[in-house]
Parts: sequence; structure tokens; C-alpha cells
Amino acid sequence: MFKYAQSFCALVEELHFSRAAARLHLTQPALSHQIKKLEEEVGFQLLQRSPHKVVVTDAGAILARELGAALSHVSRAVQQARDVARGEAGALAIGYCELPQAGRMTAIIRKYNELFPSVEVTLHNMPTIEQVVALQTGSIDVAFLHPPIHQPKLSMHFAGDERIGAALMADHPLASKSELRLADLAGERLIVSAEEIGPVMYHSIIAACGECGFQPRLREERYRWHAMLDQAAAGLGVALVPETLSRSAHDQLVFRPVAGLDIRLQTAIATTGEPMKPVVTRFMATAASFLNVGH
Repeated sequence: MFKYAQSFCALVEELHFSRAAARLHLTQPALSHQIKKLEEEVGFQLLQRSPHKVVVTDAGAILARELGAALSHVSRAVQQARDVARGEAGALAIGYCELPQAGRMTAIIRKYNELFPSVEVTLHNMPTIEQVVALQTGSIDVAFLHPPIHQPKLSMHFAGDERIGAALMADHPLASKSELRLADLAGERLIVSAEEIGPVMYHSIIAACGECGFQPRLREERYRWHAMLDQAAAGLGVALVPETLSRSAHDQLVFRPVAGLDIRLQTAIATTGEPMKPVVTRFMATAASFLNVGH
């Protein structure tokens, strides 16, 4: 009935079989056959035929009006579905850790929004370990997280890295140095990301201190990098944080590189691999293009 409805609406608009047939790329007999089949299907007369003109019955006019509205709705639905199938519309949920600058996340999303403004993007801030679970359960589509992650079903794409440095009070005795040595921190309490949150970094810091000849005194933070800064500003220790945080506004702290602490925080963009939703495929292509241009 869908094909017949399109033909009938075109004929009602043209009120001329030849013009309507040409518009529909049909022969006039084929159009007449379709209108006859539609009349048989609905069970009443749609047109009053004469050699010189086409007259639409009252019932036919009502049907044409309603079918026209329905066809417009169907057309919009098809276009919306087509946009979703192409990855040009829909919804995209992105998980990210506390450092959106890491992996150039915000810049990538801005570019993606420029290219695909009809996609509804939502952001979900959560630790790496929670992002892994969210990816696997489908709560998020893309994750900006910190490897290494030992999950074979995840597809990981390197997005950048940054060194770990020290955040300490501006009036700390070590603040006068432009660069610290790891040995300078032997007597300090070190504020670090908790083992349960970032086990690789946690053990890397302990190992680096051991190689430098001391056993560090640690204060573990289980939630956020910025909480580590607050603790350092309160004089509770020296925070070992990514250099991205050196751009955070905190007038009570200074940030210093640490020679001998050769630890870098990596950021990767993770997905669940194939098959990917079209919006995810578009996002990953945008990210790859952006990162390649950036390098």
C-alpha cells in the first residue's frame, strides 16, 4: 500500500494522470493500475474519472490528506534512521578519567561535534577500572582511560602520555629548586594514587624509590587527582601527579619535575572492538584523524 499511497498523493497534487505519471517515472497505464488497486484495497472510490480531468471524491480527499501526513512522517523516520545507520545521528556516551586534557579528549569532542552536530554526546567521569566495566556492560561507548588494561575484548588506541611530577607547597623548602631529584623526596610523605585505583603506577613509584635507596612513606588517595592537590596544599605531603595538573589553578602549590622518577601516565581511547556502533566508528575516525594531525 505504501507505493500506491505515494502514487495517489502525487496524482491528487497534479490532478492529471500524464503529469503525475511522469513525476513518478511511471507509464500512465501503470499509474492507473496502481490507483485501481488502491481503491480495491480501501474499498471505496477515490476518483471520478473523465477524459479531460481528474476529480477527487470527498473520501479520496480525506485519504489523500491523511496519507500525505503519514508519508511525511515515514520519510522523516527513514531519514533519521539512515542518519543513525551512517553514524551521523544518535547518542554517544563517553567515559573519561579526571584529566580531560590527557589524550586531548576535549579537543577531539569539539571536532566531533562540529562534524556530527546531530549526535547527542554525554560525558561520564569515572576511574579507569569503572570505565572498563561500563564499556563491557554497554553503559558507555567510548572510554578515555589509563592503561595498561588486561582485557582482550577491549580495543585500545594510544592517545598520549605525560610525565609524573611533584606538587608541593609554595613555601616548602624544596620549592626553591627548579627540578627535584627523587632522592630529595626521601624524607617526605608522598601522596599517590591508591594501589587499588592505579596498581601499575603505585608499584612503579615504590620501585623507583627503592632503586634510589629509600622506602617511601605513602598516603594513598582512592578517588581523585585533585584531592591529592588539596592534601599537598594542606601540608600533608608531596603529591606525585601528572604534569597536566600543573596547569590547574592552585596558588598554594608549585609543580616540579623529578629526575629519577621516569614514570609516565598513558592515556588511551578504548572501545569494545567489533562490531562497533556507527557513531563509535565515526568518533574513532575523528579521533584518529585529529591525533595524527596533532602529531
